[in-house]
Amino acid sequence: MKKLPISILLVLILVLQSCGTKKKMLYVQDLDEYDNTALVYTTTKIQPNDILKVDVSDLNPIVAAPFNIQSTGGGGQMSTEMLQLTGYLVNPKGQIMLPILNEMGVGGLTPSEAEMKIKQTLINEGYLVNPTVQVRVVNNRFTVLGEVNNPGVINFTEQSISLLTAIGLAGDLTYSGKRKDVQLIRETNGVRSVFHIDLTTANWMSNPDYRIRQNDVILVTPNTARVNSGRVIRDPLQVLGVLSTVLAIFLIIRNN
Repeated sequence: MKKLPISILLVLILVLQSCGTKKKMLYVQDLDEYDNTALVYTTTKIQPNDILKVDVSDLNPIVAAPFNIQSTGGGGQMSTEMLQLTGYLVNPKGQIMLPILNEMGVGGLTPSEAEMKIKQTLINEGYLVNPTVQVRVVNNRFTVLGEVNNPGVINFTEQSISLLTAIGLAGDLTYSGKRKDVQLIRETNGVRSVFHIDLTTANWMSNPDYRIRQNDVILVTPNTARVNSGRVIRDPLQVLGVLSTVLAIFLIIRNN
């Protein structure tokens, strides 16, 4: 039987190996079959320890001014740190202390619902006729731990972001991250829930529970190859390179 050239044999090995690696690394491999019409968004609800920015405006700015915290930092857009320092902290009872209105219960409400409640209070108490109220959570953050390139605490200004966006902000998973079982840890009203998500499929994308919310924790555990390696070699491609080199040397010696 005619022997295959060494170069062809090496190419076949590399192709077969890369196909297996690619299958394990790709996200949402069945995205073409995903029905995005089923996607439902939910709005995060205000909870204790949130910091809220509350803006009250009116056609007459003078009458609305007493209901706002005045910034001492000059003009221009306020930084996130300044917003947190001048915002309203939600206490353990779900209340904030507003100027003139005093205690206002907002825990368990969405920002839009809190806006409506404050607006109606201003109208019902006879302070303003037709005010505009804006409420925003300014200390949104989540934590990413494990096999990602940039683990740590990440701040965000949106009410919620997608899981893939959160992973992108953490620098993506490492080669050793287990893509078939990413854990999302969330605490709601003192109850902790753990969601297990397979990033190689798209069936989780329409579940609103998998959008990142305030204080979520994303945990990426190492895959089996990483655990078995004892963390000696971090990148599976390094293993492939070593094996290919050893095989090439062996075949050259055998055929000479």
